[in-house]
Amino acid sequence: MNRKPFLVSLGELVVAYWPRPNLRRRIRWLLPTPGNALFTLLVVGALLWAQSAGAFPNGRPQGATSTSTGTLAYQGRLANASGTPITDTVNMSFRLYNVASGGTPLWNEQWTGSNGVKVSDGLFNVMRGSLTAIPQSVVTGNSSLWLGITVGTDDEMTPRVQLGSVPFAVQALTVPDGSITPTKLDRQYVNKAGDTMTGNIQMDGHALYQTGNIFGHGQNPAQIHMPAPQNGDLFINWHSGGRLVFGGGKGDPQFLVDTNGNLWAKGTKSAIVQAGEFGKRTLYAVEAPDVRFSDEGAARLKDGVARVTLDPVFLETIEGEYLVHVTPYGDASLYVAEVGKDYFVVKAREGDPNVAFAWRLSAHRKGYGGVRLEEVERVESTN
Repeated sequence: MNRKPFLVSLGELVVAYWPRPNLRRRIRWLLPTPGNALFTLLVVGALLWAQSAGAFPNGRPQGATSTSTGTLAYQGRLANASGTPITDTVNMSFRLYNVASGGTPLWNEQWTGSNGVKVSDGLFNVMRGSLTAIPQSVVTGNSSLWLGITVGTDDEMTPRVQLGSVPFAVQALTVPDGSITPTKLDRQYVNKAGDTMTGNIQMDGHALYQTGNIFGHGQNPAQIHMPAPQNGDLFINWHSGGRLVFGGGKGDPQFLVDTNGNLWAKGTKSAIVQAGEFGKRTLYAVEAPDVRFSDEGAARLKDGVARVTLDPVFLETIEGEYLVHVTPYGDASLYVAEVGKDYFVVKAREGDPNVAFAWRLSAHRKGYGGVRLEEVERVESTN
């Protein structure tokens, strides 16, 4: 059966009960009366009927077919053809695909006109989905997503950017209080504060951030396993001014590295080499009270004189005066007769005028001319 629209039914009801002109003078007799009460009940009943019939919304929009996952932040860098970072407001479009190339966009958002992307020194940030909502079905219905980016009238950039786990985590939006219980967590890998973690922490291409202290206990050694050699770099970053400290407890570290690249070791600095049938052996670094670089070589006198030209690359790494030592390979008395900016001259005082000799040169490392026997600062541990 077809129902009349609610407003039409309500209008007919009001007209039917509205007093006619010849009865208006008697309306005061109806208040209060059972008739007035009946009128009120009829109106309330009509309102309830209208809501149940769908004339009024139940607090939610009708016809909604999908929900949005919210916004997803994206940061990028733009440069011109010569590699110079751009500072400007540019038109950009962002698209989501379920394939690395080709295919049809699953979502498209245009940042143009007054919504153009502001780029400063090449860097820009956008909140994808803030102009055009990203349907939740795009995220939940695809195991992999790729982001396509177009700047101005250019073609879409290649290759597309494969998205990580963030969009798929956003679909959860929130976790109700009390919904995660101990039975839903594997204690082998996830433990409460104070417990000992007995399992492994496995990361697949993502970073692990720690803002507090990390403590390790037990008899088994801690190990960090890297992926394939082409991706096997391990980056340890810390804020400027601090130092990376290994062992030693409070105030007595065994090994330190600072953000300027300086390294300190309480023990020896050595290399492990394979010495043939003698197995692996240790070769130790030469220590000195100041920071020096050295070079060495061999030469021969001719008619009592030899001029040795220094390596220009080596000269770029040292500063100040350099020391030269010569050792003859024969019956001759040699001395350094002249020292130039990029050479030195050796002469024979007596003996073989064509003798061969070895030489060794050392000088301060550039930038470290005044460094000598620095005092070691105490390193306090917060443990």
